[in-house]
Amino acid sequence: MTSIQERYRAKRIYEITPGNEAVGLRLSDRVVELGKQEFEWYGKVAAWLPTVRGLADLSLELGMDEARVPKFVEALEKAGLLYRVEETPKTMSGIEFHQRFSGVLGSWLTEAFAHPFWERMMSGKGSARLFTGWLIELYHYTRNANRHMPLSCAYGHEKPIKQLRAKHYAEEWNHYHYFMKSLKALSFTEAQIADSVPLPMTLALSNFMRQAAREDILCYSVCSAVLEGTTTDRKTYNPYYEKSAELYGIPKAAVAPIYAHLDLDVQYQHSDLFHEILEKVPSLSAERASRVLDYGHQLVEHIWLWTDNIEKYYQVASNPMPRLPFDTLLD
Repeated sequence: MTSIQERYRAKRIYEITPGNEAVGLRLSDRVVELGKQEFEWYGKVAAWLPTVRGLADLSLELGMDEARVPKFVEALEKAGLLYRVEETPKTMSGIEFHQRFSGVLGSWLTEAFAHPFWERMMSGKGSARLFTGWLIELYHYTRNANRHMPLSCAYGHEKPIKQLRAKHYAEEWNHYHYFMKSLKALSFTEAQIADSVPLPMTLALSNFMRQAAREDILCYSVCSAVLEGTTTDRKTYNPYYEKSAELYGIPKAAVAPIYAHLDLDVQYQHSDLFHEILEKVPSLSAERASRVLDYGHQLVEHIWLWTDNIEKYYQVASNPMPRLPFDTLLD
C-alpha cells in the first residue's frame, strides 16, 4: 500500500449529473464539476484507494506519468472529493457528531425524495390511486412502529437515553390512527385497512429499523431523526398534500388528519430528539460514528426503494388495494 492510499479516502457522492462537457458530483456540502476525462480518472482513483495495488498500476490505468498522479490526487482533495484520514478525529462528542449529521441531512433527504414518483405526483402525471396507495403504506409503516420502537427502549443501555426513547414511543405508538382517519375519508372501512398486509418494502423498512435498534441505540436514533427530518415546519410538506388534493380530487377530510399528525410531531419537538439523545453521549469513537452515519444513509436508500415499490404496485390498476392477505382458497 502506498502513502497515498494510507493518507486519502473518497467522500460519499450523492448524485452524479452528466452534462455535455462536464459531470456534476453532488457531495453533502457542494457540487463539484469535473471534465469527462477528469471524472473518469477520479473514478479510477476512488476505486484504487482502498486496495493494495501499487502506484504503477494506477498510473497505467490513468495513462498518466507516475510523477503526475500525486498532484492529481491533491487536486481532487482541494476540490473536496477526497479527505485525509489523518485529519479524521479519533473521537468526538455527541454534540460534535450532531453537527456532522446536520451537515449531511439535507443531502440525504434530497436523495431519499429523488425518486421520480414525487415529480410525477407534483406534475399531474400521478393519480388518486397512487396517493391512496402511498397513504395505505404509510399507515402500515406507522402501525409497525410498535414492532421496532419497543426494541429501541429495550436495547438502550444508558438510562437517560432509554428514557428519551421510551418517551418518544409513548408519544408515537398510536399515530397510525391518523392515517386510518384519512383512509376512511377515502371510503375505505377500518376492517379493510386493518386486515390488509403491507408491501414487501414497507415491511423491509420496518425490519431495518428493528435491526438498527439491536445494533446500536444511536444507529436507531439516527434513522428516526432522518424520518423526522421533514416535519420541522409546514413548508416542507404542505406542497405535496395541497397539490395532490388539487390535481387528484383528494377530499380535505383525507388530508386534515395528516396535517394534524405532522403538527403534533412539531408540537412534541420530535425533530430535536436526536440532539437531546446526543447530549447524553460524552464521546463516540470514529468507528462508532461511521457506523451510525452508515445506518442513516442506509435508511435513505430504503426510503427510495420503499417509494419505488409503492409506485410499481399501485400504478397497476388490477392489483388489489388495499393488498389482501394470502388466502388458501383464493390463491
